[in-house]
Amino acid sequence: MRRLNEPYENDNFLSFKRGEEEGFSYYFKEFYPSLCYFSNSIIKDEATAEDIATEAFLKLWERRDAFESASHIKSFLYKVVRNGSIDFLRKRAKAANHLLEKSFLAEENERSIQEKIIAAETLREVVASIKLLPPKCRQIFRMFYFEGKDYSQIAEELGLSINTIRVQKARALAILRQHPGLTLFFLASFALVS
Repeated sequence: MRRLNEPYENDNFLSFKRGEEEGFSYYFKEFYPSLCYFSNSIIKDEATAEDIATEAFLKLWERRDAFESASHIKSFLYKVVRNGSIDFLRKRAKAANHLLEKSFLAEENERSIQEKIIAAETLREVVASIKLLPPKCRQIFRMFYFEGKDYSQIAEELGLSINTIRVQKARALAILRQHPGLTLFFLASFALVS
């Protein structure tokens, strides 16, 4: 996993504890997208997932005095989002009069929650790593993996040859393979898709 710059992390934590916008913004930018993804993977409702993630940051801000170190912030945020997502499912299940919450809250699904946290964190790592790519590689990588476009669609849209698209995609993967924050499992999964 990507390790944050500890002095920078500490400065942001202290800024956050002092109630400064800069410190709060740092954690919001760092975790909001992955928390939205995590919640949406549970509740399958993108707008509500964004609301749940936003609510988690409001709770974080209200309780900022209680945090002794930056390491507790991530686990707090995931716990609040998990609980908010489960509460949403409970309300939806009750309103729809079905048993969705029982299947979700069953002990055997705890492993599923861990897998979703790992997926959300992997996505966060990927997004951070993609910023290291040259602009054209980054654009092609996003179009291929995040937008689901094929070689011919990307080539047509960008006015490039299919071979150029293949080369840029391969270049992006080669660069990302060298990034220490990405796991071999993640890279293997991209190789299977390509």
